[in-house]
Amino acid sequence: MIKVNLARVRKEKGPAARGIDLKALKGLRVGDLLRTGSEYYAGLLLWFVVIGAVAYYFKLDRDREGLRKELESLKAEKTKLQAQAKRFLEEKKAIEDRIAKLKKEIQDIEKSKDIIVGLKSYYGVFNEGFSFYTSYVPKVSWVNTYKQSLDINTQKLSVEMEVGSLDFQSLSGYSKSLSTASSKVSVSQLERKVNPHGIELYIVKLSAERELREAK
Repeated sequence: MIKVNLARVRKEKGPAARGIDLKALKGLRVGDLLRTGSEYYAGLLLWFVVIGAVAYYFKLDRDREGLRKELESLKAEKTKLQAQAKRFLEEKKAIEDRIAKLKKEIQDIEKSKDIIVGLKSYYGVFNEGFSFYTSYVPKVSWVNTYKQSLDINTQKLSVEMEVGSLDFQSLSGYSKSLSTASSKVSVSQLERKVNPHGIELYIVKLSAERELREAK
């Protein structure tokens, strides 16, 4: 069985149909409205902070990449400068060694020059030694060998000679002449020979010394 309610349905008034309470509006303050949207503003602010942090991170990353590239460039420049400095030091050392070598060569030349200048005063005495000792040789005699030395330390001129003669007395006179002209004269060997033609020869080996002050 179906029952039908014929009574009037009571319509309820919705919010739109309700009237506005003006007294309530008068009591509403701005601060209440702000407090009502505070959560919205806080969320918005948080988004700004996040976006700013992300942007700052990317900026730092770009700066870091730029600094890294600059650091690599500086390292490459440092390596290049170190290589140039090493090459410069090697060239400097080579130049210094060359200068030192040249200085030594100059010093050696100066020493040689001084020695030559110092020996110059002995040239005349040394060269005149042969003429001096052979000038006493008699006409019937001759010189077979002649050796001469100069000792600068002892200031002595030494001579070793081998003289041949047909006359023994002339050799004896020659030895006496040398004794008066030299500080020391000694006969080391006297030999009598007969040549294939039957001629008698006398060979004497002697040595003599002269002080340089005597020779000058």
